[in-house]
Amino acid sequence: MTRMRYLCSKARILVCSLAIALLLFALFPQFAKAGGPKYVAGTGFFNTGLAGQPITWAGGTITFYTDQGDLSPLLQGANADAFIADAFARWTTIPTAAVSAIRGGQLAENVSGANVILNADQSITLPADIQPNASGTPVAVVYDFDGTVTDTLLGTGASSDCLNNSAIGGPDAFTPDGHFAHALVIVNGLCAQTSAQLPDMKYHLVRVFGGVFGLDWSQLNLNVITGSPRPTSYDLAGFPVMHASDSISCVPISLCYANADQPKLDDQAALTRLYPSRARTRGSFPESSSPRPPQREFTGRCGSPTQMEIPRKPCKA
Repeated sequence: MTRMRYLCSKARILVCSLAIALLLFALFPQFAKAGGPKYVAGTGFFNTGLAGQPITWAGGTITFYTDQGDLSPLLQGANADAFIADAFARWTTIPTAAVSAIRGGQLAENVSGANVILNADQSITLPADIQPNASGTPVAVVYDFDGTVTDTLLGTGASSDCLNNSAIGGPDAFTPDGHFAHALVIVNGLCAQTSAQLPDMKYHLVRVFGGVFGLDWSQLNLNVITGSPRPTSYDLAGFPVMHASDSISCVPISLCYANADQPKLDDQAALTRLYPSRARTRGSFPESSSPRPPQREFTGRCGSPTQMEIPRKPCKA
């Protein structure tokens, strides 16, 4: 089978899988679930008594370290760092959630295809300070200037898919007391070559950072995707940032969603449940003079179609 036929076959499988999932949720909306935690403690590794508890960052604080290199010719050095900080701010400015994201400095190197290497045994060589055991750099943000890091991790050609691979990653290490120990995020510079690409890049970063904080995908208001029933303005306004996937027709993302990179009420509520703020009050959300939408109730356990993530391959220093 040629590579082109393989890619086409793979694309058909993905499209069919998504279509079946959406059909099921359209027919059985009572099984659609709102946002919640992606990771919960189990038994064995975690301390006794923590089983079933959501895993979070200790104190709600993320300290991230950025690449020494540039993200793209358009986002160099400090401008790239500011772009990352602004994406984190979409979550840290939610008034009812006790979270913060602080830039701790730079990584020890310019991460690139020169030091992220796929070995003959299919293991991957990574710089020491972006590996899961790198406790000194708890969240590593890699600027993949030419897409070679993305291709090494996901396969040749993956860096050209900006809809799915403009930003990838998430937590990759935990502590026995039920907290995250490390996360790795790869930002694909090929998807930040023009100013027109930056809104989509910001949107995808916000979604990945939601996962870094520990959020799973939400299935709220899936009729925005399925069209059944026809989505109302309230459905559109409340469609979560943390929905599972987007149609290929949503490029740029503004074709499908307004204010795409802004966490909606479901996203805010999910983050608040993970990191409740002592200072949260009803006044954090001003009363609106607009008519209130009909209330919908969802029950059960969160679940969603999967999204491509960094493969868990053995690493070598």
